[in-house]
Amino acid sequence: MERYNSKEWINNLKIAIINNDLSKIEKYSNRKIPKFSSIEEAKEALSFVEKAKNILQQEKNKIKLQMNRLKQSNQYNIVYNSYMNEWKC
Repeated sequence: MERYNSKEWINNLKIAIINNDLSKIEKYSNRKIPKFSSIEEAKEALSFVEKAKNILQQEKNKIKLQMNRLKQSNQYNIVYNSYMNEWKC
């Protein structure tokens, strides 16, 4: 596992957030958070962690919506195919 000092970790997370790079947000979220040299640095890190959390929550909501649409589409297809099979005879 790579070791980062606190400034590097914050900057890497910040770049991932700016680029909306979900894989890097996840990567830095799963790493051990370094010790911060000051309260201000810890507050800055907390701010970026909250932003990352919001981005991941938005993505989760998008995926959930897409899954619901797929379920509805699948249900429609099942009903439609059943109806069409009845009328083929």
